[in-house]
Amino acid sequence: MRRIYMMIVLFAMMFLSSSTKSWGQDIVNLRHIVQCGETIETLADKYRLTTDILKTVNLGMDTFYTGLEVFIPVDSKYLCLRSEDDSEIILEDIAGYFSEYQEASRIFDSGNYKKADKLFKFTIQNHGKYLPCEEAYFGKAMCDYNRKKWSSAIEGFTQVISIKECPKELKELSRGLRAKAEEQREARSQRTANFLSGLFQAAAEVGTAYMAASQANAGQAGYGYPSMPQGKSLGSMSNAEFTNYVNTSLAQLANYSVMQVEQQWKQEEIQVKTGFASSYRQLNGREPSAEEVQAAYDNYMQTKVNAYKTAQQVSSGLYDRELGISGNSSTDSKKKTASGFVCSVCRDTHVCQTCNGSGWQSGMGDIHDHYGAGINKIPCANCSNGRSKGDGVCHFCK
Repeated sequence: MRRIYMMIVLFAMMFLSSSTKSWGQDIVNLRHIVQCGETIETLADKYRLTTDILKTVNLGMDTFYTGLEVFIPVDSKYLCLRSEDDSEIILEDIAGYFSEYQEASRIFDSGNYKKADKLFKFTIQNHGKYLPCEEAYFGKAMCDYNRKKWSSAIEGFTQVISIKECPKELKELSRGLRAKAEEQREARSQRTANFLSGLFQAAAEVGTAYMAASQANAGQAGYGYPSMPQGKSLGSMSNAEFTNYVNTSLAQLANYSVMQVEQQWKQEEIQVKTGFASSYRQLNGREPSAEEVQAAYDNYMQTKVNAYKTAQQVSSGLYDRELGISGNSSTDSKKKTASGFVCSVCRDTHVCQTCNGSGWQSGMGDIHDHYGAGINKIPCANCSNGRSKGDGVCHFCK
């Protein structure tokens, strides 16, 4: 009987040492020599198993002691490029992968996605040569997803899907998340395009007139549009390429407009302040204070703002509506508008309506005579250069 029992045990061990189909996976039982301090519980935790599974593959033994040879069941995918003869090396690699992946997952669950991303990368670098690491790749993609790095997340989920050994359920989950990431990336691209378009429009409205004048005076070549991608035409571009080309064009034009306007504003500020200081010295025999100079410039700019608002009203037909006249203004400056005049601002008098043709306007409460035109008088913001009396001609119809 004892001999028969030993033969049964030997047969069972030979059977368990071979590849078997269990739990829906290809399972391989790898030999392991129990080390000092290892127990059935610690080994189960180390290799993400249960103690019942370890008992089953080891003939019901529930006590592991140092030096005992036991079997550790693992998924055959972990044997990629290696054989069962390297069982201890493979088991060590698997245990290291599980431990590092578990730590990265813990950091991920805490919400520190940036650090978790580094740990998932580290895990893949350490074990990606022989192990599929699909869980770590998925974890890394989820870090990018939660950090709204949509392009990187899409690449990460695509990587998970491409792993042959990846479970079907994880592939399906990755496909769903990849689709959501693609939607978010498209929405962000649209928001970016809208923002740049708005930036371009705002900059162009303020700077177009100055750009045209400065280029004409200085002989500048003007704005250079970005070149088309090599071998591409607008019709042959993908949506992403076309969006990138348009956004680049808008950004460059907006930056050009803003720089030109900033330069003009700075130059104009210097001219206004210098002109005010010169007139002030002649009239008062002393230098104006910094506060007086700034107040004069602020008054000048406020007047320009008011004039700009008037121009916007004229272009939109608001002036005609305020005059009680219906109809749309003509875009042809040589034709009469709905108000019955070629110029709705001066009503064809050709006189500046800000200063009423005098070239001077109110200084908004200033009690000094800075320019020799009388108290509380400054150069007209519409028909002057900001330093001296204006020409009194309508700024809109010239």
